[in-house]
Amino acid sequence: MPEPFIEDEMTRAKRGIAWIRLEEALRATGCPVCAEVESAEKHYIEGLLYEYVLDAGVRKKLHQQHGFCTRHGKLALTAELTLKSDGLHLATMFETVMEEHLQLLDKQASRIKESTKVTSKRKRKPTFGAVDAGECFVCAFVKGTENIALHGLVYFSNDDEFIEAYRRSRTVICFRHAQMIVKEAADPIWARRISPRVLEVTHEKMKKMKTDLSNFIQKHDYQSAHDYTRDELDSYLDAVNFFSGQMRL
Repeated sequence: MPEPFIEDEMTRAKRGIAWIRLEEALRATGCPVCAEVESAEKHYIEGLLYEYVLDAGVRKKLHQQHGFCTRHGKLALTAELTLKSDGLHLATMFETVMEEHLQLLDKQASRIKESTKVTSKRKRKPTFGAVDAGECFVCAFVKGTENIALHGLVYFSNDDEFIEAYRRSRTVICFRHAQMIVKEAADPIWARRISPRVLEVTHEKMKKMKTDLSNFIQKHDYQSAHDYTRDELDSYLDAVNFFSGQMRL
């Protein structure tokens, strides 16, 4: 009787959503962690507009945090166009938020107006009820997603299949996420999972990027008769994206 097949932990993990998303990210360009987070961010905002316009929880967050941050406000407007909406989703979401803030500004203006009538010397600096928007709730979602994506990459960082796929891909882990991996290496929980190979491959890709950048500059010399390669033409974009990342909140 044949012995039962015992599936190892890594094989099981590769049937999970973390591996599937990582594979998809490696088919893109730029940083695979940024690509994974950016995709999740886009779908989250579209989901808010499509399914949660009347959701009490979403309304509460919009009220408490005074709308979206600049980045996610712009992405929400883009999502409206993607959903082929004339703006009804956002109008519905923001109607009561607008009403509440009209009342807030009215109270603040009244307090400031009253303060100008006070002639006696104040002992304390006046306060007029200014509010701080706090962290955008979409930003909070994105940070959580980034943490999951980064730990997914760390988990597979010692896997031969992942390392080879990363080496062959046109992706390169950005500087910020590379440094987050280095920080995780100091965490006893993740230290045994992290392989230096993922940073070594990133180093190889950086060297290629630096060579392309140098060639791009040198070929601008009027005496140069060499044509630019596609990688050389894109080298300055790759350099900026490497240090900035696509996702920087």
